[in-house]
Amino acid sequence: YQQIQPVAHQILQVFLENQSEDSTHAFTLFVMQFRFGDDTLISNWLPPHSELVMKGRVLEALAHWICSKAKELDTMVPMAQSVSYMASSFQNCRRQLEQASYQSDPSGVLAEFIYTIVVQLLGQESACFANALAGGLAGMEAQKETLISLEWPAMLLSMLVRRLEDMQAKVSKVVMEMYNDASFMSYEDSKSLLMQFFRYYTVQTTSGTLEVHESCLDPVFQESPFRVALIDSFGCLMSLLIHLENVSSRSGNLVLGVDFEGVKLCRHGELCLVQMTCSDDPCLVYVLDVYALGARAFSLATPNGMSMKRVLEEQSIRKVWFDPRNDVDALYHQFGIMPEGIFDLQLAEVADRRNRGLHVSYVQGLQKCLSQCRALDSEQKVFADKINTLGKQLFEPNNGGDYQIFRRRPLHPVILVYSAHDSRYMLLLYQQYLTAIGRDWEPRVLAGGDQRARWCFHLDYVVPSSEAPDF
Repeated sequence: YQQIQPVAHQILQVFLENQSEDSTHAFTLFVMQFRFGDDTLISNWLPPHSELVMKGRVLEALAHWICSKAKELDTMVPMAQSVSYMASSFQNCRRQLEQASYQSDPSGVLAEFIYTIVVQLLGQESACFANALAGGLAGMEAQKETLISLEWPAMLLSMLVRRLEDMQAKVSKVVMEMYNDASFMSYEDSKSLLMQFFRYYTVQTTSGTLEVHESCLDPVFQESPFRVALIDSFGCLMSLLIHLENVSSRSGNLVLGVDFEGVKLCRHGELCLVQMTCSDDPCLVYVLDVYALGARAFSLATPNGMSMKRVLEEQSIRKVWFDPRNDVDALYHQFGIMPEGIFDLQLAEVADRRNRGLHVSYVQGLQKCLSQCRALDSEQKVFADKINTLGKQLFEPNNGGDYQIFRRRPLHPVILVYSAHDSRYMLLLYQQYLTAIGRDWEPRVLAGGDQRARWCFHLDYVVPSSEAPDF
């Protein structure tokens, strides 16, 4: 304890400006008891081992500590949708803020409220996080969003979760650099070790590499043509739902490219992931971890009622799908969701060929459609084929894989990219086919998509056929 405590104190002071002795003590105990991935304890890394490596290991433990606090708060987000949950505390804060608006520094009242809420929810040992969160959310840049969130506890809790997730990513990035500088671990190895603490990724289609980013504000992340946002917390999901709500209300023309992955997906095969691309930013793929969040991934809602269930069932929100039959079979029988507003790309491709006077008996797969897409260059097509092969080698039994990989957490990097890639170019194909088939075919494709979704109404599961239907 005497050897670890000064290091723990210094790290909390540098990263969180901590002054709480309770937090220092709690973190020191956490580090002492924490078992690393290689099954060692911090006692195995004390001098005469490298001081840089030892500090890196303490920082790695800090990332895990932050993560545990973020998860603790995150479990409260769905509960906070209840009107009574934390209601009295929030009402008291609003009254204090109204009174403070006549004074010089209402932000002080806001900061004190956030600090008190975090300590009440996570305990006095979390005072270091309470202080950091209060300072960040009461600052001028975040103050407006924070004040709005006070109207609804779930929104404030979501903000707190996302801030903690940004903290754990920032700490993890420093650990990666320290391990690399100390020649303890290569950058790639440390990235694999710490990938679970990141939510934002970019995919390099030239090299096939997956890079991690501290936040969505990272300029490298924002400029990438293939970005991935992993939604594996209710805090992140709430942010996504608010974004979809805003896009829908602004334009009134929200179009989503959607795809699903799971264990031999159908009514009998567990749905694990939802991948989604939004028309306002087709280079960004959201990967929603349903396996981690459970059924509440579809029921969590904004104050105005926007939820994933509503997104999928709302006729006015167009969902660009590639053969919805097995996906909807899983959604309907596992979660009671019956999607509408489906534009089936597989049927659109059939319509494209029939529109050109060709006789079409069978449908084509997504990979063949991508290989024929005029808007994709040769590099993108090569990567599409490569990631499709790599992904199937991991989950298809015939290729030596195991479908259980969709249940393993943290997600395998190849599975994350494979899943995101299926959705990445759906809106591009949508625009191509929409232009090709014209207005006469569009309503027929939409009607055909909704008809295909009703495949789930078969009394017993029926394997979808590859015959091209009339529609």
